[in-house]
Amino acid sequence: MVIENILLHYKTPSQYIYWGENGMDVYHIPVTGKTFKKTKNYPVPGIVDITPTQFQEISRELLSLDTGIMLNSSQFVFNVIEFEKIPFQEKMRRDVIEWRLKKIFPENIDDYEHKYFKLSKKRVLSVLFKKVYKEKIESLFAETNIPVIFIGNSTIEVLNRARSMRRTFPDFFIEIDKALSIIIFMNKGVPFYIRKFRSNQASGVVSEVNKTVNFIKNSNALDPRNYFLVGESLEVDIPFIREELGKAGFQSLDLKPTNQLFFAR
Repeated sequence: MVIENILLHYKTPSQYIYWGENGMDVYHIPVTGKTFKKTKNYPVPGIVDITPTQFQEISRELLSLDTGIMLNSSQFVFNVIEFEKIPFQEKMRRDVIEWRLKKIFPENIDDYEHKYFKLSKKRVLSVLFKKVYKEKIESLFAETNIPVIFIGNSTIEVLNRARSMRRTFPDFFIEIDKALSIIIFMNKGVPFYIRKFRSNQASGVVSEVNKTVNFIKNSNALDPRNYFLVGESLEVDIPFIREELGKAGFQSLDLKPTNQLFFAR
């Protein structure tokens, strides 16, 4: 099996698998519904550590439907790169972006799937994902009758959904999956800074958010105040985080999403 589509998908799958830090959530659209609902959770290791035997036990319970794999951001590398001018021609644009990327990324980018997205006239979002992990997913699913039509990233999906809602854009959003947190800062809906960190405590998440906001204030002359948060309340003390951020003067935006796959998890 070769999975051609990474991050971008042109067909909505009938079955989604969210593969996070220590578990797999499976989603389907109910017969009488239009939005995805979580139907099963499997407490298994992430893509790096799962064994073929562990996956085989799960695959027997999955439906043989067009499937999208949604990974959390632990194995993705994000870089927001700014240019004076982005070349119009695709090949020249990719060459320039990768030339800049090689100056800031210490590893060989040939070992990675590299996708980039134009954010504005002068800014692109570069996303790297190790080819060895893509090949591992292809290998795991090769022995099943489950067609995988794309591999996605939860952070990119949340960002795309939030930007497409055409409401008041948050100044930043926080995505939490157990000990892994990602913060994306936006200016008028355009991302300009992304940071990943790990903390096992809700108080640690609050502390890191405050530190990062202070950095943004000092380096970008901006004062981020509004945010929204994506996370699983059963695994992280989300109410505590919201309360503490409220005390620090931050306002949580309620975007009222209808698709729980990308927001509520």
